[in-house]
Amino acid sequence: MEGRTPLSGNGKKSINKLSSATSFRLASPSDRSSDTFVVQIPKDQVYRVPPPENATIVENRTPKDNVQSKRKMGRRCCWTLLVILIFGIIIGIIIAIIHMLYIPKCPKFSVASVHFKNVTDPNNRDQGQRNQHPKFEFGLKVNNVNERMDVSFGDGKTNFVYKKYDIGQGKYPSNSQKGLGTNNIHLNLDVGSNGKLPSDLLKALEDENKKIVIMSLIIHVPMEIKSWVKNLNKDLTITCDFDVEDLTKKSKIMPNECITDF
Repeated sequence: MEGRTPLSGNGKKSINKLSSATSFRLASPSDRSSDTFVVQIPKDQVYRVPPPENATIVENRTPKDNVQSKRKMGRRCCWTLLVILIFGIIIGIIIAIIHMLYIPKCPKFSVASVHFKNVTDPNNRDQGQRNQHPKFEFGLKVNNVNERMDVSFGDGKTNFVYKKYDIGQGKYPSNSQKGLGTNNIHLNLDVGSNGKLPSDLLKALEDENKKIVIMSLIIHVPMEIKSWVKNLNKDLTITCDFDVEDLTKKSKIMPNECITDF
């Protein structure tokens, strides 16, 4: 690489090539007033890629505190993520346990008693009973099996069925229960619209001998199961098939349990 010296009054001065070593040529005393220097570097010492020694120099000059601080920051991030993961697992387990403890269960129903009132043939009644309307009276036992959930029922309807004959209709009263509570529901059902009962049922009612008669009580009622975790609303159908041993004022009900479509 060649350079030039500034021109003096006597003309241009030539510059000799340097040796393989880097050299500096100072201007002549007469040219020092211009403060100009010429640097000439041989081509064999011009690096296109920095020498490897430079990397060692940079590493030695890099502060070790920065490296340590980066390592500490990485460790803190790992610990933070680990703590968040553990908290997430704990919260998930708690939510799962709560949902298991608050799974809605359908209450249990059973027919406790039945009373046939003024349902015999009018010709066989006493004079004071002939103008009385026939009725069926039922005692229904309702047990809320949910320990931590309340149950409430709205107004519903009830049908009394004998051999596929709908012989009685009535209302199901609204009521509510606390957890593990038990209610005794009283139902009053009127005889069907025609006011007549099947002839074989009338014969069984008037027979003095005890006979087992199979009957069904069907209830349609809206139900709500409530808790602070969740609520459940459902239109419930309850079917109670029961055996009556004696169709008298003291009718005996065989042990039974109703079926629901919960």
